[in-house]
Amino acid sequence: MFLKNLNPTQAEAVTFGDGPLLILAGAGSGKTRVLTARIAYLVLHKGVAPEAILAVTFTNKAAGEMRERLGRLIGNEARSLWLGTFHSLGLRILRRESKAFGLKDALTVYSEDDQLSLIKETMKELNISDKAFAPKAILARINGAKNENITPTEFKEHARDFLSERVAKVYSLYQKKLRDMGCMDFGDLICEPVNLLRQNPALLRDYQERFSYILVDEYQDTNKAQYIFTNLLAGGARNLLAVGDPDQSIYAWRGADISNILEFEKDYADATVLRLEQNYRSTKNILSAANSVIERNQKRLKKTLWTENHAGEPLTFEEAKDEYDEARSIIKRLKSALSAKSISYKDAAVFYRTNAQSRVFEEELIREGIPYTIVGGVRFYDRREIKDALAYLRLMNNTDDDLSLQRVINTPPRGIGKATMERMQAVGRESGISLYAAFRSSSARGVLGKTRASAFFEACEDFRKNLGATALHEAALRLLEDSGYMLMWQEENSEEAQERVENLFEFVSAIKDFEAAYQTSNLSDFLDHVALISDIDAYKEDSDRLTLMTLHSAKGLEFKLVFLAGMEEGLFPHSRSIDDPESMEEERRLCYVGMTRAREDLYLFSARTRSVYGETRRQIRSRFIDEIAPEFITHATLPSETARSMPNEVYYTREDSQVEHYAPHDSGESPDPWKIGARVVHPSFGIGIIKDRIGRGEDAKVTVNFKDYGVKKLAVRYASLTPA
Repeated sequence: MFLKNLNPTQAEAVTFGDGPLLILAGAGSGKTRVLTARIAYLVLHKGVAPEAILAVTFTNKAAGEMRERLGRLIGNEARSLWLGTFHSLGLRILRRESKAFGLKDALTVYSEDDQLSLIKETMKELNISDKAFAPKAILARINGAKNENITPTEFKEHARDFLSERVAKVYSLYQKKLRDMGCMDFGDLICEPVNLLRQNPALLRDYQERFSYILVDEYQDTNKAQYIFTNLLAGGARNLLAVGDPDQSIYAWRGADISNILEFEKDYADATVLRLEQNYRSTKNILSAANSVIERNQKRLKKTLWTENHAGEPLTFEEAKDEYDEARSIIKRLKSALSAKSISYKDAAVFYRTNAQSRVFEEELIREGIPYTIVGGVRFYDRREIKDALAYLRLMNNTDDDLSLQRVINTPPRGIGKATMERMQAVGRESGISLYAAFRSSSARGVLGKTRASAFFEACEDFRKNLGATALHEAALRLLEDSGYMLMWQEENSEEAQERVENLFEFVSAIKDFEAAYQTSNLSDFLDHVALISDIDAYKEDSDRLTLMTLHSAKGLEFKLVFLAGMEEGLFPHSRSIDDPESMEEERRLCYVGMTRAREDLYLFSARTRSVYGETRRQIRSRFIDEIAPEFITHATLPSETARSMPNEVYYTREDSQVEHYAPHDSGESPDPWKIGARVVHPSFGIGIIKDRIGRGEDAKVTVNFKDYGVKKLAVRYASLTPA
């Protein structure tokens, strides 16, 4: 039955035989349908055991949706599939093999905040100043190394400069601390299984024989470590199906390597390549506009999306006066669409390049009384009280987790000062025991003096002793109460504290929901579940609210009505990409992703001025606007009276999309041709706008944003610039 609903190319992909297969799946081309149908076909038509199929998705949300669809197609057998994200599958392998290879049973997965805390502690121990070397920068280097599957030893061997040598020292000790505590960060969830499989050929053969068919979604967003992981597992049967779209590769900043998909045919010379080019999501105008932008990229595998959907309205580009005017204009457009079309708030979304842009939208939406949700804002599990509660539970699951102990042992205050903590850390190091064991033994012997630590350890041991004898949510609530943590907030008796108490009860409810959904009260399973949750996993599509999110978060979603805000040079494309052709191509892919989220209507907005870091700057519209073929877009103009009231500004007319420059009234002084906002002409770069200036006259040095060549810094005396 499920084969009848496929187009010819989809059907060919689903019923494909054996061997490597690359599916280039354009936006809205039904790739999730193809993946689920392929798995169902393997199980129902080829008799493949579900446990012999490994399917990798980019998010837990995608994995959940796929498992739900497969449940309808193949029934309970869907539960036997190995289905999830790379990180969840890596963790599953590590837990399976922990005893055989000396890994600790009670693995704790560290978040980025936990990593940063451990980095700071490591730097302190190594006497490396966090003023001279930013801990976040060092963490970024270490995470980058893990994305490439580079070990601390390998990193040290290739360290050629002072910073890299310092990072190597931190990386080495940081990794040792993680291992001693039985903890892993997200990078380890890929690197450790890779190392385990490489070092144990028999184990590798076992997994290669276990997985007859491997399917990887969003292959264009895999990093090198994930690439190695995939190809190790696929090295047996070689039945690897990679699904992806180079035009939607947008995560290079966190290690994704587009060459993994671009060079798939080099890795597998006998690979079959199929192109899913029929789009089922967007109107013809939206799709054609998006195609006209992405076609300018060089790093891509050619395909042309098409659709049988109706033409729809042209895109609309509107230039606002500033960011507040932009937000109000979008709200006005939204209200108009709500009254004119049969849509709800949940059918619309506002996308922006940076999280900082959300503030103005929030202010205006609150003022208008419009319900909204922000994807990527402060997550429930990132709230202070929830992180504290999780630290309590992580410590109970793994008493070697020194970082979690340090977070909670004095929360609420128990009279344990800095000197006591340092003394206990020294005891732990000298005795080769965990901080928890050092505290507990010292507390039992009464050497801690006047502290309230004994009650803390009594509550902890009571929890550990009864773990499994009662429901996890009940045990967690009792721990929070017996430890005094819940009482600490209740006694504060402020509005903020009351909200924290409510969040703690919501946390207990979340544990109860987990127990019901997964039929388990296992503490490790719950902690793994929380550790692997991403922003998009918490997104509720059925909530009738306007969605606000960054363009990166929008991947995989779709809305009837989409607003793209902040379409300005330096903002989108981002200033960091202006002088880097590869980064600019990724920015263009990001634009393509944002545009192809829209099903029916797409509005693009820019602002003529915007406050950036407290400074009001004149902006020029994004090059991506000009890359849209004119027949697919309508340019709205500022009212003439607004234009006249804002001298020396730049805006674009609807008719020919050319820059119009309005000079100020003559003040009697000689005009300055190099003032900020002035148009200039360069013999090689063409027309540009001066964004910044140092000095005056012929001695001036100017920063000019050229339409086709990006930002250039030029000395007026030597640059052959002329006023436009």
